[in-house]
Amino acid sequence: MKKGFKKTWEEWYGDMVCDYQWHEIEYKGRKVLYVCGRAAVGDEDKKLNAGFTQVMGFLDPEQLLSEGEREEVKKLLKGSFAIENVSFWSVAAP
Repeated sequence: MKKGFKKTWEEWYGDMVCDYQWHEIEYKGRKVLYVCGRAAVGDEDKKLNAGFTQVMGFLDPEQLLSEGEREEVKKLLKGSFAIENVSFWSVAAP
């Protein structure tokens, strides 16, 4: 992913997450970037923390995962780390 990607992500979502860590996982001989953490959900008076895992895509070159690759990465994360709920970064077409 682009060098400034993590900073941009943190600017966009930093106020919604109370704790997160960046990770990499090996898939098809390439590194895939993902982030795990806890997000604050609710209003000012009553906030709940919800866990999240979001997969960004291959590190180099920058490339999103195909639908089939997404399913395989989900299985890998579930089997290796017992991560059940996974979302994927996607970029809307211009």
